[in-house]
Amino acid sequence: MIKKNKGVKHIEIQMLTFLLLSILLFLPILQVYGGESSQPKLIKVKIAYVPYIASAPLFIAEDEGFFTEQGLQVEFVKTTEAVDALPALIKGEIDVITDILFPSYFNAITRGGKIKMVADRGHLSPTGCTYTAIMARKSLVEDGKLNHLSQLKGRRIGITQTTAVSGYFLDKALDQAGLTLPDVETAFLQMPARVEAFKKGAIDISLATEPWITKILETGHAVVWMPIQKIVPNLQFAFLMYGSTFLEMSPDAGKNFMVAYLRGVRQYNQGKTERNLEIIAKHTGLDQGFLKRCCWQSIQKDGQININSILDFQAWALKKGFLDKVVPPNQFWDPKFIEYANKVLSEPKK
Repeated sequence: MIKKNKGVKHIEIQMLTFLLLSILLFLPILQVYGGESSQPKLIKVKIAYVPYIASAPLFIAEDEGFFTEQGLQVEFVKTTEAVDALPALIKGEIDVITDILFPSYFNAITRGGKIKMVADRGHLSPTGCTYTAIMARKSLVEDGKLNHLSQLKGRRIGITQTTAVSGYFLDKALDQAGLTLPDVETAFLQMPARVEAFKKGAIDISLATEPWITKILETGHAVVWMPIQKIVPNLQFAFLMYGSTFLEMSPDAGKNFMVAYLRGVRQYNQGKTERNLEIIAKHTGLDQGFLKRCCWQSIQKDGQININSILDFQAWALKKGFLDKVVPPNQFWDPKFIEYANKVLSEPKK
């Protein structure tokens, strides 16, 4: 048996100690570059939305992996009315809202809420299809009893509420005929109830938006009487809004979100492709064949909004007593997110 002297043992111990220290030092590096932990941690984002066709760019961005590519993990928080999530947006519990015009948003800004519109989510293009319309009972139109806006007088009109954008639409239509709200009878009904009301002849007129326009048309009891874009062309009626998380705490995440969103908008603007139909049907629960028959609203590929139309809406809301005061554009609109996203998307791919 060969005996090792103390010097050799001391060298071996030193070598083992060095090897152990090396492993401990390089272990974190190995964890970063190998295995599941090599994946960067995604930033979680909550979006309040209503599952309609209008939210399609968000659905596309999610299913095509655009959000993930931007380092984001999106959670969709479904609501009946996105405006109900406004308190959560102000508190930072929700990061993004996709909604239509409500005076509540401007009142919240006046009262110190850290929220701003950041991108187009729907406008009434004069050359687009009819996404929002005044619908009329078919028999009235066929009998020649509704040939002009002035013939709205005394009619029973189905509407959800008169304090938001639907009320703005109705007032604009009545104004063109020299009428006011007291000249008509309003029936406050949700859209499913209005489908049945047309069938029974319980309402003469209804404000409607897709997919309800197509649903009502296919009953055969009502027709599109007046596309809203003929009354208020280019109205910015829907938008994407950020809360304090993206506006103040994580603006870079807000910019990345916008890159993904505008990519979704650009794919959405390709129209009723097989892939777009598949994605939208999945998230809305609507049949692909039905989606093909619906109008898809106009959305600017660069996300730009029509500021003047929003100021006009505010002027109406102030006059009606729904608004504290008119909010100037620099307080309700922040363009830096679309400016960043458009720059990124215009750069040639490497």
